Amino acid sequence: MAQGLVSGKYQLTLPVEVRKALGIKPGDRVEYVVKEGRLEIWVIRPDLSKVLDEVLAEHDFAALRAETHDDAVRYVREMRSLDD
Repeated sequence: MAQGLVSGKYQLTLPVEVRKALGIKPGDRVEYVVKEGRLEIWVIRPDLSKVLDEVLAEHDFAALRAETHDDAVRYVREMRSLDD
């Protein structure tokens, strides 16, 4: 079991074994849940479909779609001269 210390500013430092076990990196978001006198920390993982939607909404792919005729796989195969 890992232990830590609460700083004067009420900050916690996660021990290295906890960070590694949970795959926590700087900038990751966590959620705190208090249950029956215990603190649970949940790592918030981004919803990849939401991230993809945001990226697609952020960029205009109209020119690429026009060039590939909405069939990027076929287009890449043609560019590489590969047969199906």
